[in-house]
Amino acid sequence: MPPETSHLIPLARVGWAPGLHAAADQHASAVRDILVASGLEPDRDTLSEYLDGFLSGCAETGWTLGPQLDWHAQRMLAVQRMIEAVPPV
Repeated sequence: MPPETSHLIPLARVGWAPGLHAAADQHASAVRDILVASGLEPDRDTLSEYLDGFLSGCAETGWTLGPQLDWHAQRMLAVQRMIEAVPPV
């Protein structure tokens, strides 16, 4: 993957296990609420900045992407889906 997308989860790997859509939707809703409460629009740039900050926080705690889609991976996946859903400007 190019460096700017190296942090993204390959969607083919996910397999969309039962319940994953609901979890991703809940994460997306939470992220949207955080951004809107901060006076920000959930556009590509803002979502990318959020994801960069989230990943920095993950790195600081020593978290790494493993074989299971834990809370962190689900949040990353949700934000990735949000970014992909926003039409390019």
